[in-house]
Amino acid sequence: MPQNGKTLMRVLLIEDHDQLAGLIRRELHEKYGYEMTWARDPVGARETYQGMDYDLAIIDLLYEHLNQEFEDLRRKGMVTATGSRFLVSGLLAVKELTTPPRDTKIVIWTSGEANRRLHLLYAYEELGMRVFCSKSSGSGTADTLVTALQAAAEGRTFVDPVLNSYLPTAGSPAISATILRGPLKRAVWLALALGARTRSEISDITGYSKRTIGNLMSAMLDDLIKLDPGVSSSPAPMAQLLTYAGRNREFFLDEVICTRRS
Repeated sequence: MPQNGKTLMRVLLIEDHDQLAGLIRRELHEKYGYEMTWARDPVGARETYQGMDYDLAIIDLLYEHLNQEFEDLRRKGMVTATGSRFLVSGLLAVKELTTPPRDTKIVIWTSGEANRRLHLLYAYEELGMRVFCSKSSGSGTADTLVTALQAAAEGRTFVDPVLNSYLPTAGSPAISATILRGPLKRAVWLALALGARTRSEISDITGYSKRTIGNLMSAMLDDLIKLDPGVSSSPAPMAQLLTYAGRNREFFLDEVICTRRS
């Protein structure tokens, strides 16, 4: 639809908090003239972008109701390393909306909790995202988000200062060169995130021998320290890895990470 001689930019908002989504949709449409569509999560969003092309998408990373539903399944033992049930996050929507023939410009819009860091790193390094906006920025209006949308539309980088510390710096090791390096390490992280606590349990889940897994622990901790200097060295690397896997379970059980092939 044209407005003042210009075509409205079609924007897909994927956000699980209904009240926040309503406020943002209204402001972006009424004040800034965007044509808005809202989906509560990436699963529901599929129904909209399979039938329509969007110029821009604003995508949250984690969705409380999906996380809770998935955690319930995990605790019941219904999530396995060889199964098809993994956590759906905003990474899936990013991947699908940027896979040809789709070329939607993306704004990652999220809060700055620590459990988002690995998702943010992956979005930046592996999915090529360059526009990141924090939900906590500004004065409660959509001004910063609009700045991010404009940057995305023009192909420019925009990183909200609130999220800057979560993204890689020049010379920092990539996530694919550290904790996600190779199928063996990814399999062990998956096993730890599923709740494995011993080499035997990890071996049962991954199919690798207990000796192979035991020999890998120190190298995995070294990789983790390179990626996250806040993690300390330890003569008992398994304990450190268990703690980290638990804190970042949403990432290591993410559908995009678990179905990665390379």
